[in-house]
Amino acid sequence: MNKFSSIVVLLKSKISHDSTAEMGWVLFGQLVTVALSFVIVKILSGMGTKDFGIYVLVLTSAAFLGIIYGPLQQAFIRFYYEYLNKNLIDQYLKTVFKYLRTISLIFLFLVIIFNFLSAFLIEFSEPILFFILAGIYIIAFKVSEFFNSGLNVIRRRKENSILQSLEKIFIIILLLLFLYSKSLTLTNAFISLNASVIVFLFIKIFRFRKYVPLKADLPPNHADLHIKNILVKYSTPFLIWAFAAWLQLNGEKWIINEILTTSDVGIYAMMMMIVNTFVSFPINIINEFITPIIFKQVADVNQMENFKTGHSYILVTIAVALLLTVFSTIFTYLFGKEFIIIISNKTYTLYWYLLPLLCLGTGLFYTGQAQTMLGMVLNKPQKYIAPKISAGVLSVVFNLFLIKYFGISGVAYSILLVGIFYIIYISLVNKSLTKALQET
Repeated sequence: MNKFSSIVVLLKSKISHDSTAEMGWVLFGQLVTVALSFVIVKILSGMGTKDFGIYVLVLTSAAFLGIIYGPLQQAFIRFYYEYLNKNLIDQYLKTVFKYLRTISLIFLFLVIIFNFLSAFLIEFSEPILFFILAGIYIIAFKVSEFFNSGLNVIRRRKENSILQSLEKIFIIILLLLFLYSKSLTLTNAFISLNASVIVFLFIKIFRFRKYVPLKADLPPNHADLHIKNILVKYSTPFLIWAFAAWLQLNGEKWIINEILTTSDVGIYAMMMMIVNTFVSFPINIINEFITPIIFKQVADVNQMENFKTGHSYILVTIAVALLLTVFSTIFTYLFGKEFIIIISNKTYTLYWYLLPLLCLGTGLFYTGQAQTMLGMVLNKPQKYIAPKISAGVLSVVFNLFLIKYFGISGVAYSILLVGIFYIIYISLVNKSLTKALQET
């Protein structure tokens, strides 16, 4: 039996013993969520490529807030079981939630200020209410994502899957009401999105607090400062690379909008929906399930045997990412155009032939991203700052140059080049981490 087969057997044994049913619910929830997301996109695509492009640009703003929310979310997942084992979970959650509230209030204040200024600085056909709704949605969406992770961490995956599915269904119902009343505009679309995400955000918070109740009026503790220092230290590298990642994964839409048209943004974003379905979403399914298990496994860093088991899970995740990359590239080469028509309409098929390149480049990037889990469990996320920044900068440079000379095709070339660069760089970093670990 080769090394990979041994790892698969070990992983299968562990999962079968602990949480086969949970994995099933994660898979079910993600598949339903993806299917319902396609229904939402199908409805919104009817607004036209230009309005759909504006909708996509708003979503890139949500991703931009991930620069702040994402690192806190990563730290929360990483140290949850560590502080649970130390009987300091109340102090830990109090600190995490304080940061979450502070971040959200700051962004809400900025949204209000921006909306006052936008009336004078921005020309847009939609009423100013659109910007208010978009800003609130972005904040609520990121906080909701945080509690999705929270429910997964405490192993309430079934409930989390059901809530996410119901949230999508609620959005679809509201969008259909506007559609059949012939009043589906960008503003009304974001009314639907806001209504759903806010309602289910409160439900998620209520459910999380039910399972993990906090002691009321918890007095200051000497552990509070230590927790804050740990969170800040662990999160800081993520702040740097999250910005680089945003440039790489979302900046190209703004470059397309500037050099080409907003309609091209909409068409490109529709293709990336398919790419994400076959590459990003499946990998996220695996990550949602396996990440808490890995971090729980390595909560006691002195147990080398536990670390080896956790590392074996990482290797399986990397292998699956590679297989998904190959599959998605072949599938979109054969059926890409037809799939675009299914989830939207023929006006979005103009550049369908770029789908295989987009899948290949994106898959290589996410394979490299799967490899970064090694540094996470070793508490050395800073080791990935250089490759992250390099990938982000190269993405901007390549897109500015290649889109100008090759149009939309330039985005596909850029994503492929950056994907190849990133997976090689991360592999070299991990090689040095593994070597240092073996020497100790």
